[in-house]
Amino acid sequence: MAVALVIAGIAFAWSRIESHTGDTETTSTTTTTTTTSTTVPPSTTLNQNDANLLICERARSFIDEAAEVPADAGPGPVAELAFSFWQDVLPLSDGGARAEIIAVVNYYEDYIETAGPFGYETAKIIVDGDKEKLQQLITRPAPGFEGSQALIGFGCGVVVPDPPHMGAKAFEDLEDRLLDDDDE
Repeated sequence: MAVALVIAGIAFAWSRIESHTGDTETTSTTTTTTTTSTTVPPSTTLNQNDANLLICERARSFIDEAAEVPADAGPGPVAELAFSFWQDVLPLSDGGARAEIIAVVNYYEDYIETAGPFGYETAKIIVDGDKEKLQQLITRPAPGFEGSQALIGFGCGVVVPDPPHMGAKAFEDLEDRLLDDDDE
């Protein structure tokens, strides 16, 4: 049942994006005061079909870049690529997807700020950094990510990489080991 609701939600969101199609449009706004009328010059905007194509191109590029990162490089390089990707996608997004993508961008920004100064090494962050914030970031689902990933998967036929994750029990076990070693 839940899966059907998610699929229906994705299909509905994508149909909303698709319904905003058309050629590149220009818009103008007229503001009227008591005796004067001012027209704002028209601006060219990207239609949503073109934006969707750019999102898909950028998603494929991100996946290719992430695949080139060596497996032993840790989560840092892919997290930085992901942050860049989601930032690039944000201005191209429309409607409800925008709020989800903003949450993903905020997640990666918090993760990079928390883990980056420690070389993305969980053990260093537990001992010398903000272990509580890191625990919240990597042991729970990233806000907005699942929906955003599903929307891109549905619209582009690709799956963008998941955010860094560690099971809550594994994090606690590592924390216990590291902090017990400090007590000796």
